[in-house]
Amino acid sequence: MSGAKEFWEGIKSKGIFLYLGFIILYVVFFAIVIFITAMNGSLNMWIEKIKIYAFINSKTPDSQILKLIDDLKNNFHIKEINYITQKDAWEKLKEIIGRENDIFAWGSPDNLPKALEITPLILDNIENILSFVMNYNFVEEVRYSEDMVNQWHKLNNLINCIKKLFIYLGSFAFLIISVELLAHAHLAFPNFSVPSQIWENIFVTFTSSVIAFLLIFLISSSIKSYIIVYLPYFEFIFDLRHSLVWVLYFILSSIIVSFTSALISFQRLR
Repeated sequence: MSGAKEFWEGIKSKGIFLYLGFIILYVVFFAIVIFITAMNGSLNMWIEKIKIYAFINSKTPDSQILKLIDDLKNNFHIKEINYITQKDAWEKLKEIIGRENDIFAWGSPDNLPKALEITPLILDNIENILSFVMNYNFVEEVRYSEDMVNQWHKLNNLINCIKKLFIYLGSFAFLIISVELLAHAHLAFPNFSVPSQIWENIFVTFTSSVIAFLLIFLISSSIKSYIIVYLPYFEFIFDLRHSLVWVLYFILSSIIVSFTSALISFQRLR
């Protein structure tokens, strides 16, 4: 009973300002994590919009085209390959131009080439894919949006720099601030029981992170429709997979911060 009483007295003595400090810290931390995750996920979704089109001689038998598809899948990281027949291309052309256009009165699907629509999983080897496809003599031309690929690489490099900066400096700063915040609170309201301090710290950090997460969730839900226009992956940020990763991270960080700050404050009080 004395241990439980000591624990609650320690919680009450630290007051609302310690909670506010941690809630603000966690809100800032969550906001940065969510932004980086949304940017990274949106870039991966952008890859799916980058297509490579291989135009094939109309007289090429389907067996050779299917062989090319198998070779591409065996040699590269490919998400999807769609074989566009002459009939498929003809119907697509009707949708784009309009079915009532005069061109369809005298034209026919035979006038169009066959094509492959290739969606790569990664863009680093896109030049190798182009060279590989052009080695087949029945492939007449290969096209893709070079501007989109260059823009993707620039954004990807920027996001990677931000991620590294956040992982190395942000996480270190988060731990230092958390430890010092708790250690100073213990110095202001001394408690010479290290186990009690550890449990107090875990309670404060964990409840603060839950409150901060709920605040971020409510704010994000209210502005979600505006954000997904620029960061489409934001729609999937609060799914079960991401939530479990964040919960695990904050449980582990709360334990580490709580144990470290309790030992530091105990040493300073000696």
